[in-house]
Amino acid sequence: ECAGYAAASGNIGAAVNAALCADDGKDGALDALGVLNDSPIEQAEPHYYRHAASLLSRAPMASAKSFLSRYAEGLSATKLLPAFMHYERRREEFRRAAGPRGRTGGGPGQTPAKGVQIGKSRTHGDGVEVQIEGGGHGGGGLLATSVAFVDDEAASIKYLDGVVRQGCQSTAVYNYLISLYAGMEDEGPLHSFLSAHVPPAPRAPPKLGAAAPSLGESILAAASGVSPFSSSLSSSSPLDMSYALRVILRTGRHFRSAVRLYMGFGMRRQAVELAIKVDPALARKLARDSVDNDERRALWLMIARNAASEGEDRGGKDVVAKVVSVLNDCGPDVLSIEDVLPFLPDFAQIDQFKDEICGALTSYSSKIERYLKEMNECDQTCDTLREEISRLGTQGTNMKADARCAFTHKLVLNENEPFYVFPSGYVFLESAIRDSVFPFLNEKQRDRVESIERQISQLKARMGLSSGASNLDMEIDLEELQAEFDGLIAAECPLTGTIMVDSIDHGFSESTKEDAAYENAGQLFDAPVMEAGI
Repeated sequence: ECAGYAAASGNIGAAVNAALCADDGKDGALDALGVLNDSPIEQAEPHYYRHAASLLSRAPMASAKSFLSRYAEGLSATKLLPAFMHYERRREEFRRAAGPRGRTGGGPGQTPAKGVQIGKSRTHGDGVEVQIEGGGHGGGGLLATSVAFVDDEAASIKYLDGVVRQGCQSTAVYNYLISLYAGMEDEGPLHSFLSAHVPPAPRAPPKLGAAAPSLGESILAAASGVSPFSSSLSSSSPLDMSYALRVILRTGRHFRSAVRLYMGFGMRRQAVELAIKVDPALARKLARDSVDNDERRALWLMIARNAASEGEDRGGKDVVAKVVSVLNDCGPDVLSIEDVLPFLPDFAQIDQFKDEICGALTSYSSKIERYLKEMNECDQTCDTLREEISRLGTQGTNMKADARCAFTHKLVLNENEPFYVFPSGYVFLESAIRDSVFPFLNEKQRDRVESIERQISQLKARMGLSSGASNLDMEIDLEELQAEFDGLIAAECPLTGTIMVDSIDHGFSESTKEDAAYENAGQLFDAPVMEAGI
């Protein structure tokens, strides 16, 4: 009656206190929740936070549903989180106080009172507290706690999972939910939650030669609170994957969930190393999904080595069968029989894997035939190139006796200077083509041209001062330098090759010399012809 009167008068705080004091059990909590649920969120919100711990201890599932129903209206999950943490801590205290006979699972219910006796009790504030004396098994001491406490392991998880589904982005909520999931015997909820919220690997797998932390190093780093991973991996999700991995590894179970986290970090090798110990089928699936050839090969070798060691632990009877099974799973493109031979025992009989050996020999035979065919094709290509080189070495070009340089318009035969004749019909003096081509060379080529010119000048000067065998050596060096020089400045005709294309953005000459050069080039074939070797 007091609670109803206070609620009717608009005093929500007094109504909630009256409901909780009138009945120290579940009914009082339900009456208080009814008052809060019927009140506007603006007035009820502070009383939710104030009485959350007491409501949870008496009617945990009803309280969780009530809190969840008002989350969309602005009831903060972060402010309610301490109440849920307090409730879970009290659940553990009651379980320890109840001893081995206490309830360890199942649905919600009143905590058994076997082995305990109620001592003094008092009512104050918004809750009813009693002193419970341990008895029966010599359990001494007094435990201050609520006289009515309902142990429901699903209440906290229902609320936290519900707010996450409604879009809660609090890292604290995610982390505490992970810790509750990790404390459960069943790994299914934890693995499902991680599968839904752990993002895929954001980077390519590390190269085979890159230094990667081993599984032991990762566990030690996680246990010490220092994450060996980049924090940017989980920046897009409120889930702290480093924290989740530490919590799971500390439990010593739920390793399939730890494998999922390793994959979220992009650490496929560590994931396979852990999966081998708990779920070999999962390890093979992860190795099969790898897109990097070197990494996939290393993973399958790791799996084959583990399969061989397991067979040896069982007396060596199944070693060959297990290793052959790995070969069949990975396929011939990843591993072959010679890759796993070091893992097989010395006493293994060849009959046990003769099919794999025959398959390997057949594969080698096919590869040898393919390589022989490629070698024959290479030989034919080399013969063709030799014939072409031989033909070019004896090829000549016809040039008119009055041919003029396309750049300087000088008669090339009257100049005491080397000249170049191209199949296009153009003729160029060495100095002219050098000045024309030089600006289009890269920096390294220009430096080399200048260096060759200096060396040629020095050799010519030395040849004029010496004689005999030394001159012959210098002539050989001079021919090599000249050949390299020709390749740099006369690799192609400057008026019909790529240089002309590269110079398309250059301005036109103001003089008419270029026009005259083109006209003279057209008259090259009107004069008497003489042979000029290249």
